[in-house]
Amino acid sequence: MTCILLAAAAALALGGLAAAQPAPGQGPLDISADDGEVFDAEGRLVYTGDVNVVRGDTRLRADRIEAFFDRSEGGGRDLQRIVAFGEVYYITPTEIARGDRGVYDLVTEQIELTGSVVLTQGCNVSTGERLTADLNGGSARLSGGDGEGEDGRVRSLFFDEPEGEAAQPRDCPPPVIPGRGPRPFPG
Repeated sequence: MTCILLAAAAALALGGLAAAQPAPGQGPLDISADDGEVFDAEGRLVYTGDVNVVRGDTRLRADRIEAFFDRSEGGGRDLQRIVAFGEVYYITPTEIARGDRGVYDLVTEQIELTGSVVLTQGCNVSTGERLTADLNGGSARLSGGDGEGEDGRVRSLFFDEPEGEAAQPRDCPPPVIPGRGPRPFPG
């Protein structure tokens, strides 16, 4: 099925996912996990068990990630791409996106979540099969997939904010994110 572009209201909801990110390359990339392996000859790192990747005020959480780096001649190892597996969550201060698999391209500053994607922004929720966000350009696209599975469509549920003097803001608890969360860096 052709990718479905969201209506204007949904685009506004998705736009925050990309806009809330730190500028490319801003701050260190902190990865914590239960176990880690280095495959230097392949330019690959494998982390398993409650993996958390933190950069600025954003976090990528998964059961397993593989990080790929470019082996430069000067001995540097610049991370290029992270592939996340299992319950994958991409968390910003205002949104939580969940999928079964994620790819974070650190060179182009794009993230893609696939497989039963759920994007939560306050009380508003959007679902689909593929979420692609350009963290530089502030744009995002949610598509319903290839038509297999449920119905191959995107669905969004939006709630109006209460108005008036007596109105109380909605209390919408964020989704529960599995695992223990990022561990403090010793030191």
